[in-house]
Amino acid sequence: MISIKSHYWFATTLNFTSLFQFLFLLILSSVISEEVFGIERRNKKDSDEISYFIYPLIYQVPGLGAGEGVGATVGNLLGDGSTLSLFKIKGEIEVDSIIATDIPLFTKHLTLSAAYADGTKGGFAFHERGSDSSEEPEFILKFKRSWARAADLGINFFDRQLEFYYGAAFALPEIDLERSDLADYDDWENLSSEEQEDSIAAFIKNFLLYIDLVNLFVTRQGIKIDLTDDRIDPRNGYRFQYEKYGFEGEGLKNFNVEDHSLTAYYPNENLSSVLVANVFYSKSKVTKPLSLFGGIETVAECIAESKGKQRDSTVSVETSCKGLIRGAQDFNAEGNNSNATSLGGPNRLRSYPISRFYDTYSLFAGLEYRTYYLESSTPFNFLFEKGVFKAVQSAIFYEIGQVSPTDNDALYSDFKYSTGVGLRLVFSSVVLRADYATGKEGQEATVFIGYGF
Repeated sequence: MISIKSHYWFATTLNFTSLFQFLFLLILSSVISEEVFGIERRNKKDSDEISYFIYPLIYQVPGLGAGEGVGATVGNLLGDGSTLSLFKIKGEIEVDSIIATDIPLFTKHLTLSAAYADGTKGGFAFHERGSDSSEEPEFILKFKRSWARAADLGINFFDRQLEFYYGAAFALPEIDLERSDLADYDDWENLSSEEQEDSIAAFIKNFLLYIDLVNLFVTRQGIKIDLTDDRIDPRNGYRFQYEKYGFEGEGLKNFNVEDHSLTAYYPNENLSSVLVANVFYSKSKVTKPLSLFGGIETVAECIAESKGKQRDSTVSVETSCKGLIRGAQDFNAEGNNSNATSLGGPNRLRSYPISRFYDTYSLFAGLEYRTYYLESSTPFNFLFEKGVFKAVQSAIFYEIGQVSPTDNDALYSDFKYSTGVGLRLVFSSVVLRADYATGKEGQEATVFIGYGF
């Protein structure tokens, strides 16, 4: 992810609710159309060829810093349709990872995917919950030595047009409290008592939320219906995907997330361009809240408890106690709230940083118009690249999204938006994507593998 921040240059004039209704009806027309069930895969005689790509990685994550690295992706090395990717990243985030997907086991209808990640330094910028949260991160959580492992099994039918899968991931993060910015203490002595109280409350809440985080276990299961003409670069048809995640861990609230995604592809007559429409809906539910914080319950009790104790602080006892009590109350509230799939990042609302908006529910809709140039099936074999070149692609896109604590009118109004352009290189086994998006809070540039939707 490469992030570029500046003022936005696009003023939205489109009625967001009307756009969402239009996209939903547009995609629904594909689902109920008889013609879509007759779509066949495009000729992929070169899809079993081994291909590889080695490329530089440059990233900048808001609140964390920047760095660089190298990545390599090999297609079909572990079997037809498989992908093996290796990444090595240095800088503010340092991690080595290996990701293998769709490895056939005995038959092409049974596949294995696995991931390995080992990090020595990293972090994540957390924003406040809700659609009206501040543009600046509430706090930054940084990690020491951490690692994660993941695997899933999939079973598919026909030409991978129907697929079921189940998997799990396990992570052991080690929080670096000394480097983590759990609250803003800049120019502490010059802050007003209200600002000091805010900082104390933020620190107490975030400290209690993550101080006991020991491990994280995630389960993943889902179904994918893929009635398109191509798995890698679809230009006609539609896809539906349902996924359910379960998040569990020591020192972490446990919750489930259910994602629903529906995508339709509308090509022109000769498939040289395609309009892509996507609607995404996510909901979540707490299964086990964090243990509630007990102890002193009122500011008066806190002040009474503090009397006679030696203090060396520019913050008054009353301000400290107000911040302490409020922080505990905020912790209790957050510990009982679940998080649906967030918006922001390389796939949804691309003008915002990763996980910019989150709440109990999230909704997204996007339109992307893709145009193809220099189409061919040309094999190439260079020192760092080998594969079958298919096309150069340009794209323009417009996206809207919203998050809400409830599934009511608040989720379907006052949408955030992103608009942008993209340039892609389409190969037989992979799509390399570069997007530039702008929105209300600035701009983001993304370099990624695969489509956003």
